[in-house]
Amino acid sequence: GFRTVPEIPSMECPELWQAPHSLPIDCLSYEPSSEDAVTKFKNGDQERKIHNNIQLSASEIERLQGMREESKATGQEFYPSVTSMATRFLSRARMDPRKAVKLMKETHDWRKEFFKDGPISAESVAEDMAWGIVYFIGRDFALRPAIVIRANRIPQQWYKEKRIDKFIRMLIFCMEYFLRYMVVPGRVENLNVIVDLASLGISQVPLSALGEVYKVMSHHYIGRVYKFFVCNISLGLSTIAGMAKGFLTDRQKQKLNMLDDPTELRKEFALNQLETDLGGTRPKATKFFPFPVVAGPFTAGYAGPSLTDACPNAHELLSLSGAIGRLWDPKLTAEQNRRLEYTGHAAEILERCGLPVPPEARLDAEPSMAQLSKSSSANASNVFVGPDGKLHAPPERTPSTDADTAETIYNGQQSHLHEEDGPPVDDRDFDLRTDEVGDLASPVAAHDQQGGGQGFFCCK
Repeated sequence: GFRTVPEIPSMECPELWQAPHSLPIDCLSYEPSSEDAVTKFKNGDQERKIHNNIQLSASEIERLQGMREESKATGQEFYPSVTSMATRFLSRARMDPRKAVKLMKETHDWRKEFFKDGPISAESVAEDMAWGIVYFIGRDFALRPAIVIRANRIPQQWYKEKRIDKFIRMLIFCMEYFLRYMVVPGRVENLNVIVDLASLGISQVPLSALGEVYKVMSHHYIGRVYKFFVCNISLGLSTIAGMAKGFLTDRQKQKLNMLDDPTELRKEFALNQLETDLGGTRPKATKFFPFPVVAGPFTAGYAGPSLTDACPNAHELLSLSGAIGRLWDPKLTAEQNRRLEYTGHAAEILERCGLPVPPEARLDAEPSMAQLSKSSSANASNVFVGPDGKLHAPPERTPSTDADTAETIYNGQQSHLHEEDGPPVDDRDFDLRTDEVGDLASPVAAHDQQGGGQGFFCCK
């Protein structure tokens, strides 16, 4: 596997700021089409859109192993959230393992630098979110969330004071929220970006701000944007954009959609998921945080009202590591590869929604993460999910400062490896894929099992 280091805290969002319909319960049972999972282009090129908890091709698995070998050879270490993106980097690098590892390191370094002073908290962005510059509004027919960017709402004072960083900070908060509360690995992993340029002429378009949007999305949230929709553009800008589109690759053309009429969005969205000026039937939002997302239906072109009996708070189902997902491991069964990881609230929520509860979601007969973390033997960072799919605490051990001693847990057994027994085991050498020692991304924080709102990813 890839060598990893503990995840850096990236986002805090208490329940107060979490939208009840952040994750429709439909997402758990949604089966993406082959085109949703891997988009194929006329020139023979293709691009994978869904990467985790889903079977990869033999070529992808081979190149993925090449990435692991390259990262080990160069001594690289990554956050678990970055290793789970490995095939996204591979796709961007056109299946070149060496280039993909370089991209991984760039994103790891960016996260390390951007979040070095702590996670972005909901409270810290709430005032700026009130401008309605960037917010989630709904989902398309494939349950992909839509984030709206209203460029004309960026205050002129921010330009004068050179505070576009406020806008970027909000955008990054939104992306971290999306990764924590709006995805289901293997089913819904992408989003759409709707850019509204209403009332902006060519000279008024905030190119620097939009350029930052592209930079952040394309470099550090690789493979997450399904499509960009640009709406309400001026005639002059539309003409220029039309000419520029001729120079784009098939991949870029699939993503960038310049709409002459916002109602074209109805081909992708139900009308209840869009505001009136974006082709929908919802009144223009006036409150933007918590995000004004609503329940389905999500069928493209649906013109009726939203459901009033939709099950809320389904975003509390998945644990942090469950939201990250795992890369497909051919040594495991399909069931093991597709298995999701849940919080301690999962069984209760699923039952309330009238849905079957998978065995891995029933933790009432097993020690909770909170119980494990309180016990003298259970350091929360060492709690793991065994091959049986259950939570396990590490065995009792005597505290030691011996740097040459490492302990591994495998199939519920312990073995102490000392220098004289062989080289010490590096317990950071794991990925988000397998049931081997340290190779399974398990829920690790006590609050995770309690549906806590701090959106950072911890690891062993």
